[in-house]
Amino acid sequence: MRVEIGAGEHPDPDYDLHTDILPLPGIQVLCRLDRLPFADASLNALRANHVLEHQSYEVVDETVAEWARVLRPGATIDIGVPDARFVARQWVCDDIDTHEANYWILGGHSDRPAHRGSDAGGTPRWIWNAHHTIFDETLLREVIEGAGFADICIHRYDIRNLRCTAVRC
Repeated sequence: MRVEIGAGEHPDPDYDLHTDILPLPGIQVLCRLDRLPFADASLNALRANHVLEHQSYEVVDETVAEWARVLRPGATIDIGVPDARFVARQWVCDDIDTHEANYWILGGHSDRPAHRGSDAGGTPRWIWNAHHTIFDETLLREVIEGAGFADICIHRYDIRNLRCTAVRC
């Protein structure tokens, strides 16, 4: 089974099952990123595209350890996160303004339909898309290595984002 967590509004068709904290179209399982409803070593692949930055930096290690728990040895992980160091450089060099730097580093993205308005309890939906951890290549590698992954490959894509693939030991 190949699972995409935090699939959002555009679930990747290359994955069998899609999870999110919000009940969006195409989401089959509602769950948090750090408490997956899957048995130990039960998944062949896990994709987390632009979701890890939504976890507090204080629980990122535990979150990735949870992802490792559900992956079989030899299974692959695919993680995308914003490259905050790159965006900060753009901002400091005046290549982007403060509004755009906030958009990419802090998230929220209330311009997206899924994050407009409030939930039944009055919480603004954009809060589920706010960023609580900033990443650069060094931190991303440390977190992935610390959770027991190997064959780690990290590269920049779409100008200001990092993509990490790795294999569960």
